[in-house]
Amino acid sequence: MSQPLSDNERVLKLCGRVRLLIAIDDEIPAETKLETQPVLKMMEAAINDEDRQQASMHFSLLYRELEKYPDLEALLSAMRVFLPYL
Repeated sequence: MSQPLSDNERVLKLCGRVRLLIAIDDEIPAETKLETQPVLKMMEAAINDEDRQQASMHFSLLYRELEKYPDLEALLSAMRVFLPYL
């Protein structure tokens, strides 16, 4: 039987899904892809380090850049369910 995931682990899994969608979505301009991938990586690091303030700042930037893409907006919104400080 597998161990249940922590909230941080669930959000990190969602980050992986966001990363994949950014990479394969043809509607997202290359410039946006190049700008958001490093921010996503920094957000993951902040979550791992339990730096809530940094994670929240990175999340806000990602959300602003990606909210116009419904699939990504849904994944980002789901992250808030598990980590309300985002």
